[in-house]
Amino acid sequence: MLKLVKQFITLKSIDKLISDKNYDLALEKLNFLIQNGLYLNDAYFKRGLLCHKLLMNEDAYSDFTYVISHSNDNFRAYVERMYLNFEILNFQEAISDSEYILNIKPDMFDAYRIKFLALLYTDKTDESKDYLYLLYNNKFKSVQFLLNEASVAVTKDEFANALKILQVLDLIDKDNPMKLLNEANIYGLVGNEAKQNEILQKIDSVFPKYFISHFKFSDIYEEKDLLEICFLLELKVFDKRNLFEYPMMILEGYKANIESRITDSKECFEKAIEINPNKPEAYVLLGETLQIMSGYDNTHYQKLAKENYQKALEIYEKEDLVTKAESMKRQIQHLNSGLIFKQ
Repeated sequence: MLKLVKQFITLKSIDKLISDKNYDLALEKLNFLIQNGLYLNDAYFKRGLLCHKLLMNEDAYSDFTYVISHSNDNFRAYVERMYLNFEILNFQEAISDSEYILNIKPDMFDAYRIKFLALLYTDKTDESKDYLYLLYNNKFKSVQFLLNEASVAVTKDEFANALKILQVLDLIDKDNPMKLLNEANIYGLVGNEAKQNEILQKIDSVFPKYFISHFKFSDIYEEKDLLEICFLLELKVFDKRNLFEYPMMILEGYKANIESRITDSKECFEKAIEINPNKPEAYVLLGETLQIMSGYDNTHYQKLAKENYQKALEIYEKEDLVTKAESMKRQIQHLNSGLIFKQ
């Protein structure tokens, strides 16, 4: 009995040795347990972790595989072997491990991530793109994920992999300026200045068209996703001539409203009107914001809202936008009835 207690204490002491970076002694104790057939699954798993830390990758692979083959409680060994397979570029096995993991834990993000990247790095671009659509049903979440992964690859000097990731981004969002900027930076890092300058010049030509195609005015905040708004605001860095100062300010107002910063939202729409007093959208959005601020019982804000709706109505009528003009008339009528009732 005393011998068993000592053996159990030995197993537990190994974690302390590893945390103290006393790796040689920890490895010695793990080898002793394994050679004597003691706590085999735990000992093999801990030795696999230690070997992985010490870059003894073949030994780590063997130890994780032992646990997978000899234990019913092998989920954590699959996880660690998946990470290891991915690191040592054993992508096909990394995909197999990730698939096993996702059958048990379908919400494990790292398994999705590794499967996607392993598919991509084995030149299964279309398959990886389709898999990304399953992972994210939001285009801008996908864009954010891909830009982040490309940055991770660059920090590891894996420039070819970073370009592969950006290639997928181009498939789901053509001529994305952030993608092009990252691509230009990579070519700059590898010393290909000609390619870098070519891409930078392309950004200048595609940005206006790209922004216009992605930005659409809306009179209802909920029609714009916060991720999309944040992404479009990031594009401000490309607007060197302030061509889109007005819509950028509208987006700032959208963002503030979604984040329940109503006063900031009001100020943004007021600034948008200062930038371009001939556009109707800011008047409409300012009117809606003032209505929210009124709580529907503050007559001062309601009157200000009505004034903004009236200005929007005049612009709509001048531009012969009948449907929108009618909408403004109904909104003003609604406010008038409320104001009369309050008086």
